[in-house]
Amino acid sequence: MFGHTEPFDEQYHCYSGAFADKPQLEGGDKILLPASAFEQLARLQISYPMLFELRTQSGKRTHCGVLEFTAAEGNVYLPHWMMNNLLLEEGSVLSVRNVSLPKAKFVKFKPQHVDFLDISNPRAVLEKQLRMFSCVTVGDQICLPYNNRRYYLEVQEVKPRDAACIIECDCNVDFDAPVGYKEPDYKAQAQAPKANVPAPQKAKSQAREEEENKPTESFKAFAGGGQRLDGKELKATQASQLEAMPKPPTASEQSKAWASSGQTVASGSVEAAAPAKKKPAFRRPATNKWAKTNKAAFSGSGNSLK
Repeated sequence: MFGHTEPFDEQYHCYSGAFADKPQLEGGDKILLPASAFEQLARLQISYPMLFELRTQSGKRTHCGVLEFTAAEGNVYLPHWMMNNLLLEEGSVLSVRNVSLPKAKFVKFKPQHVDFLDISNPRAVLEKQLRMFSCVTVGDQICLPYNNRRYYLEVQEVKPRDAACIIECDCNVDFDAPVGYKEPDYKAQAQAPKANVPAPQKAKSQAREEEENKPTESFKAFAGGGQRLDGKELKATQASQLEAMPKPPTASEQSKAWASSGQTVASGSVEAAAPAKKKPAFRRPATNKWAKTNKAAFSGSGNSLK
């Protein structure tokens, strides 16, 4: 036997999630319906997921999903931010109707405060929070709890229709400038003249430059005073001996001394100018070692072994 074809359309008294002890309702767009609603929906030919249109007596409407069928008979519980969008009070009459919505392809949000720009990655935060939503409707202001704060975003544009389902869909998301945001005037900042430096500060900088560029005294070796190992002061005789000690020659005096002694200074090293040595004369060796002697070869006397 086929189910009924007429849509589900009932009226309930609406209350916020605090009356049902369901604080998790504030993080999404799900509502609580009574068990009788589930029995009626089970007998109807409806498309899943279950989506509903909420309509007030003044004509305002929005769309939502269902979380549980645990509400008291005759009542419906919905998030408080959704009641604010519909301008409802606790106990107001609300019509709930089953609908079928297309998949969303594009959604544009407008933050309601510039504090939303303080979030380091707003797109990731929005993507995580939208997992708890079933659908979006143009004109709604959805609530995003993040870091113990509540950020509100107005749905400005939805494609392909003014209301669409966002469950398991590939949807492009865009942001409009927040309410109260002013674009900085970059051209005026670039054309603004540089601020003049105050006179006292300028004088201090010039004095500092002169002090840095001031030539330092040349280094003098062994120019310090003497000290005792036991920490006592030097005696008069010891101080006079230190003064009488010959001072090391300066660089100019040392170069003059090297020049007078026949030494040369080249590339920071000292080389002694040694006199050049004469090479020994070349002598051709004698071809016959017997040429200088008058002895004749094999001219001695012989003896017999017998």
